[in-house]
Amino acid sequence: MKGQHKIINELLLFGIGALVTLSLAGTVASFVTSLQRQAQTEQYYIISNLVSMATTKAYLCGKSADCSITVDIPEKLSDARYTISLSKNHINVRNFRSDKGITRKLLNLEYILTNGLATSSAGYFILSSTEGNIRISR
Repeated sequence: MKGQHKIINELLLFGIGALVTLSLAGTVASFVTSLQRQAQTEQYYIISNLVSMATTKAYLCGKSADCSITVDIPEKLSDARYTISLSKNHINVRNFRSDKGITRKLLNLEYILTNGLATSSAGYFILSSTEGNIRISR
């Protein structure tokens, strides 16, 4: 009987330690996931600003002649690939897998956006401006 209480104490101590460790790991994992989502959303806004500036530049360049602008972009944002698309007057930056992302309205500069899509896996996208039409491609 003397040895049994030592074994029970050791088992209880191990169980409590495992419970504390698992709860700490869960809390940290949830905190990291939340931070990653916030960072990804902010990065999507930065990419949409980049596309907006490049679209304005392509518009101004395309007023005098046909032109193409190549813009370098990161392959991943918060360890996830993403897509950039232009439709009507909107820029869409979306996660490639989950399709979650942002949609922002472009300035109305009298140009016509042709539907197009670019993926981040190339590391760049191309904006082509011909006769007032702007198209995004990879």
